[in-house]
Amino acid sequence: MNTRPDFVGYTAKDPTRERRLRQLPGAAYWYLKSKLLYGVLTLPYGAYKHTRLLRTVERTSTHTYTCFYRSPAQLRALTGPVMDFLGHPEKAGQRLDIVLMACSSGAEVYTMASWLMQHYPNLDFHIQASDLHQSMADKAARGEYTEAEALQSEYITRDFVERTFDRQGDLYVVKPEIRAKATFSQANLLDSEGLKDRFGPAQLVFAQNVLFHLDPSNVRVAFANLYRMLAPRSALFIEGMDQDLRIELTKEYGLDPLLDDHQNIYSETRVHTPKDWWNYYWGSEPYFPLRSERDRRYGTIFLRR
Repeated sequence: MNTRPDFVGYTAKDPTRERRLRQLPGAAYWYLKSKLLYGVLTLPYGAYKHTRLLRTVERTSTHTYTCFYRSPAQLRALTGPVMDFLGHPEKAGQRLDIVLMACSSGAEVYTMASWLMQHYPNLDFHIQASDLHQSMADKAARGEYTEAEALQSEYITRDFVERTFDRQGDLYVVKPEIRAKATFSQANLLDSEGLKDRFGPAQLVFAQNVLFHLDPSNVRVAFANLYRMLAPRSALFIEGMDQDLRIELTKEYGLDPLLDDHQNIYSETRVHTPKDWWNYYWGSEPYFPLRSERDRRYGTIFLRR
């Protein structure tokens, strides 16, 4: 196990560990028992504890979790129902503008670029990515990763790796044609004036696993800034934010949750979440179908019509 010291709370996992554990004798029983215990029976306790935690916890801007190919279900939604909603820019001969805030190491940026190039080889698109920390924007722009950084996703496939990286010694280097689809810079999601002229309008806006680092008043500022980046018909990807605020703000701004496969998408994006999720401000509860406002609570993709 390789722990990256420049990320607080970030651990590069063995990508095969979960798959190997599920193949052990009796694994199905213990897996289902664990899902029942931590997914249903402890939900009321966990929700109460998590709500209390969010009122007092000190958040940090240095904890992050990112990896390549983090949620294949979300990627399928991007090139499926989301592109349907946008009217398939490739067929229309239109450029697809994408803004991605809090890009971290660049894993999400390059995953998306590789995925779009595979499924829409003639699509003209560009990703304008940024991070709060200049050092992270610089790392992302280099596009060079260790084996642990490149392969840690539980869902990673050989096909994706071969399509996305060139091997240079011990490094996995993003292919130049993929790197050419993105630019990186430093930006603060709370800098309303600074963001106004730099980003958007874009058909796709991403701010994933970042909003939970902000207190509620700053989440409202950041969300307003994200909304201003959206083109008149567009999609906002916001995995990783306080779920009550997600309900409130998506309603306030008239954004509709994408319902296609949203349970599977949400469950995949929780793969790094500890079982005692209520002890972490960035933790998120397991999917529970009887929750009120279920579609908004567990949605990660929202549409501006």
